[in-house]
Amino acid sequence: MSTSISLDTRQTAFSLSNERVSRMMSGDKQTATHMGLWDKIKDLFRTEKKQQALDTLFELTNTWRGPSQSFYAFNQLARMATPNNRTLFTMAVSPEQADYRINYCINGHVVKTEQMSPAARDMILARLGLPTGAEHVQTQAVSLEDYRREVSPEQMQQLKDGDFGAGGVHKRFHAGTGVLQARDDIGREDFVRENRLQQYAESHADLQHYISTQQQIDAPQGVSGKFAYAQVPLYDQDQITSRELDQALPTLSPNQAKSVAAQLVDMARAFYCKQLSHRDLHMQNLLVHEERKEDGAVFLKAIDFGRAKFGAAEFEAERFNDIDYLFDRQGCSLAETVGRNYLAGKDSAVARKHYPLHKLLERFNHRGADVTETLSGIGARLKADLQMAGDDPVRIDQAFECASGEVQMALGWVARPQ
Repeated sequence: MSTSISLDTRQTAFSLSNERVSRMMSGDKQTATHMGLWDKIKDLFRTEKKQQALDTLFELTNTWRGPSQSFYAFNQLARMATPNNRTLFTMAVSPEQADYRINYCINGHVVKTEQMSPAARDMILARLGLPTGAEHVQTQAVSLEDYRREVSPEQMQQLKDGDFGAGGVHKRFHAGTGVLQARDDIGREDFVRENRLQQYAESHADLQHYISTQQQIDAPQGVSGKFAYAQVPLYDQDQITSRELDQALPTLSPNQAKSVAAQLVDMARAFYCKQLSHRDLHMQNLLVHEERKEDGAVFLKAIDFGRAKFGAAEFEAERFNDIDYLFDRQGCSLAETVGRNYLAGKDSAVARKHYPLHKLLERFNHRGADVTETLSGIGARLKADLQMAGDDPVRIDQAFECASGEVQMALGWVARPQ
């Protein structure tokens, strides 16, 4: 069987055999991108060179190695496949002695097998929007992008200034098209910054998995050209329900809450590894996209990167900011921390808005446990592990996997009736 894979970077399609895909995921570039003599001769006459396409594909799928990175590499391959081939990409997770095994398959043919810890398994299941802790799982390689809804040119042409109702002082939003209208320089600066972030994330699959940005567009035909415009992703409403975490939290099942908690820790891992600090990961900056099925899969995305710092120069001073916020209830400044934790009333809008990990545990806290102390301890251990890990990506992954496992244990324990 050959699988036709379309490279977005080249706008062309060519066929890859299972054997070629296996070599692509092997990490050996010379073997993965080798072409025979006849293929090299044909490449002399191709407008889009197959050798360049193979090199591009290898770079996309071999940025890092290990279970976490193999997951994103395989998902990228699945997303490049033509629609009729995409369903052939599957993953199978099963126990093996003390650990777990994951098989990456195309049309039933195993192209890569890896061993992983229970914590790594939980992270991978969470990225698929599935409940953590499952012993046996076989599922299609899926992402939220499979449910993406395209806005037609006709819808964009019909857009008028009066259609922008929802929003704040700086930006207004039209839900039907996902278009934002920036009313002033602050709104415009947000668009520019998020556009820079999207460009920064293009070579980082794990960042793309967790961020949702405002992409700048030209002014639609029927609206005022004196404002700036951007567009956010929209999803098929017959398949996906999208809500901010504070709105979704009351209806999450225990399994969905565990998945969201694991994704939140994994999001912090992706940000940390790729030198991005969001600096404002509150409940309303986290979107939960839920499949419209009974106890459906849930996908978590971060939005609103107006305060974000990214890249080596900006990140270093903010290295632990998101971790301190999520686990230890610390803001970007002492004033923020004091205001949220001590000055704001317990039932105030400020109190309800912040600390999503704490809110997830408190939602199911049947034991009256001290959630704040529990998460603070997990965060302290995570930071110590990260300081010991230095720049070692494997040890960094293990540190976050360990923290996620502790969060799952805490969530399971507080949810048990006394």
